[in-house]
Amino acid sequence: MFQVEFQYFELEKIEKQKEGLLNIKSFMGLPLKKEFDKEDYAIVGVPFDTATTNRAGCRFGPRAIREWSDRFRPNVQDARWIIKNLKGMDYGNVPVMPGYTEESLMCIYQSLKEVLDADLTPIVLGGDHLITYAELRAYSEKYGRVAMIHFDSHNDTSDRKEIQYNHGTPFRRAIEDGFLDTSHSIQVGIRGYAETYRMDYAKENGMRVITGRELHDMGIARAAEMIREQVGNQKCMVTFDIDFLDPSAAPGTGTPVSGGFTTYEAMELLRQGVTGLNVAGFDLVEVMEDYDPGRITALAAYHIVYQYLTILSKKKAEMEKD
Repeated sequence: MFQVEFQYFELEKIEKQKEGLLNIKSFMGLPLKKEFDKEDYAIVGVPFDTATTNRAGCRFGPRAIREWSDRFRPNVQDARWIIKNLKGMDYGNVPVMPGYTEESLMCIYQSLKEVLDADLTPIVLGGDHLITYAELRAYSEKYGRVAMIHFDSHNDTSDRKEIQYNHGTPFRRAIEDGFLDTSHSIQVGIRGYAETYRMDYAKENGMRVITGRELHDMGIARAAEMIREQVGNQKCMVTFDIDFLDPSAAPGTGTPVSGGFTTYEAMELLRQGVTGLNVAGFDLVEVMEDYDPGRITALAAYHIVYQYLTILSKKKAEMEKD
């Protein structure tokens, strides 16, 4: 587990948190603030990409997603759902330290812990996928080991002894450190070109894996059913790597893999597979605007985040009805 003491860093961190609210366009025009007031959710930007192993640039992902977020209304016409029953805020960006991986992980963990301690649902905009490791630490301290619904083209269970923390290792580290309930976790869409030990490790530790080819063959409805079967009633988080989508739908990412999925398929998987589950939070990672002049990757990311908000809205409405 990463262990970093902040004795000399605390004052600097506080100042950076204040600065983190400057020059940021808030998500959907939400109040941009650090104080909590019984909101349902908080948007949290994590502009960190020190842990990438291929193309860098996803530190600008939070900005790219926020840029799209004021162009749409709160209605979702095909789902007939409105998120006006939710109260949200934009927490700004976590004060990460580019080039300092463990220090940045600690900043992410501390920020997520603040949001969770206030009983808000975090919706995190990344950033590379290593950030989810720090999130899982915060979730596990709040709820005990949590399950994970993981949409990606890679398992992210690599093991590089010389580099413990990169965006290919978060879930191996989370398993080793006891943050992850693997018996109720599932990885969906895996198709990356890599040694099979990564997938073997995930399966041997209890995770269910649906490969990209299997998902294409079985279809959305069956995959959603498998997600619900695996997770059950367990507290879980949803982590969505934008390279789950095919590069034709999301070219702006660091490690694109052909043979992926459309934005509609991703949204339908969330609708059918995640609605009604005991979800503690959500993140979306690996968006890189520099490799996508048309900005369709950030547009897809925004719609996927918004789809999760409709799921959260529906859950709140049903709880209030009960």
